[in-house]
Amino acid sequence: MTSGDAERIAEGLAPGVWPTADAVALEDSARRARALAERVDGLVEAVASAAESYTAGGASAGRFQQAVVDGLRSVAGADLPDAADRLRSLGLSLETYARTVTDTRRQMSVIALIADRDARRAEVNAAVGDDTWRVEAASAGRMALTAAGDDHTERSGEAGQQAGAPAATSGMMPMMPLGAMAAAGAMAAGLGGLAGVAARADRDRVGASELTWLRARAERLQTTVPTSIAGWYRTAVGVGTGERGTRVVVVGTNDPQPYQRAGVELADDEALTATGRAPELAIIEHMRHAGVTPKAVAAATPMDSATISALQADDVVVLGPRG
Repeated sequence: MTSGDAERIAEGLAPGVWPTADAVALEDSARRARALAERVDGLVEAVASAAESYTAGGASAGRFQQAVVDGLRSVAGADLPDAADRLRSLGLSLETYARTVTDTRRQMSVIALIADRDARRAEVNAAVGDDTWRVEAASAGRMALTAAGDDHTERSGEAGQQAGAPAATSGMMPMMPLGAMAAAGAMAAGLGGLAGVAARADRDRVGASELTWLRARAERLQTTVPTSIAGWYRTAVGVGTGERGTRVVVVGTNDPQPYQRAGVELADDEALTATGRAPELAIIEHMRHAGVTPKAVAAATPMDSATISALQADDVVVLGPRG
């Protein structure tokens, strides 16, 4: 039985449980994250050397020179090492998640093989007048696959926690091709905030036009979710203000990890986050940790009352589906 056959049987018995994450791409992303961490480590030495060069020769330091030295030492002493640690944690989380996906697929393939064998036996029994075997075989396969899916969700969440850096696994660095990792690393180092568009002076309040755009964006995003998972997969979009007044847009999902599923479309200036909780809450957690003030969150699918209460308690504008 091929992997495609196993997936087909699993989807037929329990739609949506088969892991759709690309394990190969995740492993590649893990390698790139670790490589980038090594490069950041090299930058630490370079910045420290630059700081020393400013004080070489024993000349008295002016205020500007001292400010430069203090700034360089701060970057070399805390900011860059912290970014490197987060990248290493992200690499570990990605690698563990990839292994979880692979292990779950193998487990589900075995279950699918057994379910297919039982289904064939049931066909024989049905031919002689006993149709109950069909129901029992399908029920047993569905229960086993559902249990495997629940276990996969739990292990995926643990993959993020065991890395020891909740910030990274809750979307500090978007789960996307790591060509954009440089921007994520800069954010982790505190060198620019999340990707956004031009700064606005009036970001303390969210205007009507911004809320209209946010609701439309949430609706458009949800339409890109593949039909095979649309029954349970939720998305949300949040807008916040960075420390420098930048407009920050974050997309949240209810996946255990911030993985961009095939078909789901993100804009270049949107970060992706996920923690296994409601996507709206994942967005708020992501923004808070990144030093961004959340302003409004929108979703095209209904939010539960606890989520709405949590958002309102944080003084965040809540936009649910039109109704």
